[in-house]
Amino acid sequence: MKYFALIILFACSWNHKDFEKTLSKDVSAADPQVEVDASLRDKFEVQEKKVETKVEEKKEVAQPSKKDIKVKPDNKKVPLPAVTNKTKASAPIVVKAAPKKLPEDYPVELIEVEKKASAVWKQYKPNHNLEDKIFLNINYMGMTVGKIMFTNNGKKVINDKEVWHFHARFKSAPFYSRIYELDDTVDTYVTTDEFLSTRYSLVQRESKQDVDDLQLHDREQLKTFWFYKRVTKDKEKEKKESKYIPYHSLDPFSVVFFYQGLPLKDGDVYEIPLINKTKILIFKTTVIGRETIETTRGEKKAIKVHAVTQYTGDHLKSGELTFWFSDDNKRTLLKGQAKIKIGSVTAEIVNK
Repeated sequence: MKYFALIILFACSWNHKDFEKTLSKDVSAADPQVEVDASLRDKFEVQEKKVETKVEEKKEVAQPSKKDIKVKPDNKKVPLPAVTNKTKASAPIVVKAAPKKLPEDYPVELIEVEKKASAVWKQYKPNHNLEDKIFLNINYMGMTVGKIMFTNNGKKVINDKEVWHFHARFKSAPFYSRIYELDDTVDTYVTTDEFLSTRYSLVQRESKQDVDDLQLHDREQLKTFWFYKRVTKDKEKEKKESKYIPYHSLDPFSVVFFYQGLPLKDGDVYEIPLINKTKILIFKTTVIGRETIETTRGEKKAIKVHAVTQYTGDHLKSGELTFWFSDDNKRTLLKGQAKIKIGSVTAEIVNK
């Protein structure tokens, strides 16, 4: 009973501002400590995007003489255009077809997957804002066991292509860290022109293990390259694999941002291929509809999205996931829920 009271005390004393201050100090990408072939490392190296500044030459404009200036007797004021905060809706991206000439040993089943995926990508419109940042509480059995931060770190360059850099950081609560400490970082880079995953990494620093997971997706070869290392007290395990992928596909993290650009009309169904550890997961998503949910920011109109998967990997377990996005132009993630063996884990947006 005394130990349980201490747990509650630590849980309640974990201030969101302290968490925000800690994680906001470093939103840079974590570098997975894995051995990567030199050619691939160079090809998928992340570079800063250069900002080009154009210097316009000042041209001398001939000034009219006073004789040339005609003054109208009725000098009516011309109304200025109204100032608005609205921006023009982004146009749909141009969906490129997968390479016509496929490798001889390319899996036949992936051809059908690609057909369905390209139909989904045709509905996507870019909808991402630089430096977007949200914080969510991770709740289990009525307690906040951790917090997660999602950020849009802006645009970078990989292999001469412009990419978005999306970043996430998860930390366990102080009371839970006494049982098992977690400090995990996820980074994904997605092309800005087609929204295709290029580079994905997961770095886990936990009480009983260190995990470094790097996945590079080469659209020219239609292949994914996976480099993995797991270190525990007793042993060290390394893996290196490569397999074919559909041209239109994402990683497990970038799919959350992909939803922001989809129509999400009631009843819509999307089959989105996800790549994780060289395995292909079909993320079948159904838009359940609109509803109002209670958050720390008050009542919010939300779009409820339900996803089902049969994958048996380490991070996207077989089961169901549900997301609630704000029913507005931003499509902010307000809430997420995942069913596990015992109950469910919920992530809810935190009020700043």
